[in-house]
Amino acid sequence: MKTDNALVGVNFTKLDTPVIKYVDYLSTRIPLNTVNNFFVFTARGSFNALKRNKGKEEGELMIHSIKVNMDKKVTPKYKNIKNVKNHVVADIFVQGVYHLFDQTNTDLVVMGKENGSHGTTNKLVVRHVPSQTLIIPEKSKHRLKKIVIALDQSELSKKLLHKALDFCSQISGSPNITCLHIGYMPAFSELTGMYDDTYPLEMYDYNLMYDDYEKAMKSAFENFVKENTKNYKGPELKVEYVTETRKPYHGLMDYIDEGKADLVIFGTKSHTFLDTILLGSFAEKMISKNDKVPMLVIK
Repeated sequence: MKTDNALVGVNFTKLDTPVIKYVDYLSTRIPLNTVNNFFVFTARGSFNALKRNKGKEEGELMIHSIKVNMDKKVTPKYKNIKNVKNHVVADIFVQGVYHLFDQTNTDLVVMGKENGSHGTTNKLVVRHVPSQTLIIPEKSKHRLKKIVIALDQSELSKKLLHKALDFCSQISGSPNITCLHIGYMPAFSELTGMYDDTYPLEMYDYNLMYDDYEKAMKSAFENFVKENTKNYKGPELKVEYVTETRKPYHGLMDYIDEGKADLVIFGTKSHTFLDTILLGSFAEKMISKNDKVPMLVIK
């Protein structure tokens, strides 16, 4: 997975500084040598009105003025990256990002996420732009020691695992890598509510069923990782299985809250036309709920 050329979103808010500082830090840990900062001027009605009333040159002058402002205020914030370029386009946001992605030969799209936001813009980019996307919450720490790769046991997870490990192999300092599978098991109260008195389910029966399920899934996941990392030669992998009685994203959020992750890597539900409509509930919830650590969303 290439990381040399990053397309980094800026919006002239307080979010710009933590995002730029994190990208600058990241360049000291992975091969990241070129940054293309971008700003999408989305008030197209105003922009088009300006061109109609004042001429095309006036619209171009306005775009140029924003770029000059980026050159003065954004570029100097990068201390470790020398090849920094700035781009301004007047367009619908996602369409503008897609255009720049194609134009700049981007390896990685990087965007910030304001504390407490639902990450709506982040989700739009992940859905529509065919790139790996790094989402950096506003309060992210500059650490890359503990990497968590969230997996199920699907065909898509095989590709996700290979790309994630390829990314991890480029991180200097041999990070600790955990392959994590969060298995959903309904709570006892949910199960008992499904049956009437003709099929009583005792707590003892539930515990036996729970233990058997957990052991079987844990073993299956360990075999899944082993089978799909036969040629892996990077840092030692930790394989962990967690059973969750709530929605699976809660398990990863607990993991983050316990300080076990500096970066989480996960994928979208599919890579088809449906991605323009649905990300998959896990990715949706993680982007919405996580305000603590960066998220690398792999396609």
